[in-house]
Amino acid sequence: MAKKRDAHPDRIHLLAHANPLGKDIVRFGFGELSEYIDFIARQTPRGYRVTYSQRVFEAEEDVPRGGRRDDAERVRDLQHALDDPRTAAIVALSGGAYFGRILPHLNFEGLKRRRTPLWVMGFSEMTTLVNIVASYPCGRGLYWLCPNYLAWKIDPPEAARAAFAEFWTMLPAVLSDGSLPPTPRRAARASHPADMRNAHAGRHSGDGRADAPRFRHLRSNGAPISGQLISGKITGRRARVIGGCLSVLAAALPGLRSVRPRNCWLAIEDLREEPYRIDRYLATLKLAGWFERLAGVIVGDFHTADEDLQATVAEYLHFHLPRGAQTPVVLTRDVGHVWPMSPLPINRSLRIGVDGRRVSFSI
Repeated sequence: MAKKRDAHPDRIHLLAHANPLGKDIVRFGFGELSEYIDFIARQTPRGYRVTYSQRVFEAEEDVPRGGRRDDAERVRDLQHALDDPRTAAIVALSGGAYFGRILPHLNFEGLKRRRTPLWVMGFSEMTTLVNIVASYPCGRGLYWLCPNYLAWKIDPPEAARAAFAEFWTMLPAVLSDGSLPPTPRRAARASHPADMRNAHAGRHSGDGRADAPRFRHLRSNGAPISGQLISGKITGRRARVIGGCLSVLAAALPGLRSVRPRNCWLAIEDLREEPYRIDRYLATLKLAGWFERLAGVIVGDFHTADEDLQATVAEYLHFHLPRGAQTPVVLTRDVGHVWPMSPLPINRSLRIGVDGRRVSFSI
């Protein structure tokens, strides 16, 4: 008897498991939750269906009473998406807080049996989920923006909604062959008001494939992550990158048993963290033996409201790296709580380009 084949993955599951959605919806200029959900559904290309938990979406933040009080529902919802072979992608709509505490209640063992790719997209608070899923053979992690982030980085709201529409339009390119999503031009910060007709959901050619959409706010320029080598020596020309938000990574380290640093590059970035706290997080990684096993470190953007801390972090890092190991350290502005930000594939073989002190990482 022939083996039963897995159903073709067509499900895009939306997560609102960190910060609740309310403030983001207002920032985009949507009148209510249903308008926001309908917008996503309209922009999602043909052939995919959007799923979500209404109860999770309706959650409100209550900081004095635990931040949010729907942990059991969040676990059930995400577990179902992880276990469903029809799930093509899990998209974290926002970061913020409250996700790490539900990690111990999730079971990722089903990913060992998966036979089709499962993509997880997000950054910041979602660092753990992206890295854990990417550690499995069929897991695909993309450390990139949570799309609600666009509401806070692009003005006016009409332009933010246009960029938000383009995010959903680009998904087939990622899900079909692993092509990187479009990388915005740095000149496109705070872009112009957009005619929403230009933010279409993608046309289809006669053979059923989606034609490449025209992006106005998310530019498909294929730019790699690039930066400057400030210390150490790069010996190889391929890299697997793990990591993300440093404070989230350090806090969850005991639970990241499937994420193995040996021969990987570690990317780190963070927001609103004081240098002494950053030193503590680096010490956590050092005590766990990570720095002795890494092939290199990518230091992304670090800043507070008033201060650029990237150079400070690089200086602190040198006190944690093994002496005499010549571990390469690369500084970049393409990764972090910035806009634009470049998509960073997690635990995927990337090509390292070296031109003097300039270094790039690309598919």
